[in-house]
Amino acid sequence: MSRRDRFIKKIVSWAIALLYHRVEVRQRPGLTETGPQLANGSHFGGFSDPLVLVYAMDRVPRFIGRDVIWKNPIARVIVNWVGAIPVHKPEDGTGKSSNDQMFASTYDALDQGELVTIFPEGITVDDPSIASIKTGSARIALGARANGVEGIQIISAGIHYENKAALRSDVFIDIGWEIDLDAEIDNYVAQGEIADASNHAAVRKLTDDMEVRLRRAAPDFEDWTTAHSLSAAAAVALRDPETRDTEVGHGDRERLAGLLDDADEEAQTAVEDAMTTYQADLDAMGLDDAMFISGMSNASTFSWYIIRTLFIGLLLLPFALVGVVVNWLPMLVVWLIGRLKVADAAMATIKPLAGLFVFLLTWSAWAWWGWSQRGAEGLAIIVLLLPVYLFALIALTERFVLFFRSVRGFARSRSIQGVHQQMTIHRRAVVEAVAQAL
Repeated sequence: MSRRDRFIKKIVSWAIALLYHRVEVRQRPGLTETGPQLANGSHFGGFSDPLVLVYAMDRVPRFIGRDVIWKNPIARVIVNWVGAIPVHKPEDGTGKSSNDQMFASTYDALDQGELVTIFPEGITVDDPSIASIKTGSARIALGARANGVEGIQIISAGIHYENKAALRSDVFIDIGWEIDLDAEIDNYVAQGEIADASNHAAVRKLTDDMEVRLRRAAPDFEDWTTAHSLSAAAAVALRDPETRDTEVGHGDRERLAGLLDDADEEAQTAVEDAMTTYQADLDAMGLDDAMFISGMSNASTFSWYIIRTLFIGLLLLPFALVGVVVNWLPMLVVWLIGRLKVADAAMATIKPLAGLFVFLLTWSAWAWWGWSQRGAEGLAIIVLLLPVYLFALIALTERFVLFFRSVRGFARSRSIQGVHQQMTIHRRAVVEAVAQAL
């Protein structure tokens, strides 16, 4: 990568560490390293989507974005710096009537062996499945090939957010489902026909294939109730109560939930019903499945958990208190933004952008104060310690949220005879229903 791309990657990595608890990537090693590639990305998270894709891919992609973004002078500097390519949409009312320049720029980027990423749905969606994709991506691929670009590879990038409107949630990116356009051109263009963007039948066939592959990579559930229920059941089935290993990757959970969604209706209903029953038990006790199988109903195990959590909390407490003092303003702003009544897709754009801007502004003010007090030494100390204080605060908060939930659940469960046995039976029913569905 160029020096600019390495710098972008570093900045994005820091932003990802601040915004998300964990980001998992499923991608064949080296898939997005070299060669002309056109990536179709799902678009559930607004501004968050290009952010996580820059983090996940082997190089920094050139994004195709709506030209209204260029109207904002600050945004224009950023998108030009990262090499984004503007596309016109008639409903934006920018006065343009053609996307000839967009196609030409994209052909040139692919001819230079670059990775170009487009969100082919054309909109950000709040449903747990992608919208029908538009033909622009297929026209770019066929047009670039007709203009002499060889070896074009089309890939899909499905983004799975645990909660796209929340900070510190998990994200899974599934990248793959490749189409080698040169090798597979006969699947889309009949013999003797022109293999370019003017061939409407070829564009339609390629678009349909792209959509099938993107749906395989991205979340594709009927509704949010189904999505949450199958995802929860998948997590239960993946946890091993014998080893008490509660850590389940968001990617593994989403992939298994997708398989359950592909099962026949009767088997899928059995999984949802079993999970509903078991979830009612967990809610009544104030527990979640990870806490239940990790031994929260065992007094000795729970005591050690309390001691360990308190010890780590005491170590983090001084740093976290400084983190509160230093970051109270940006944290207040992020909290107030979270209270806005807007769609999750809009929140996934507003909260990360505002959070990053206010945090950087606050940290810049502290850095200036350090410089004014002790010069370069003060500046260096502030720059090095600010992230430490913030992440100590985040770690302490997350740990004690889990801690108090465990205390509450443990106190309730001790007062109910036979609750552990009943929950064990209902949990086993979830695992068996998942096994039958597969």
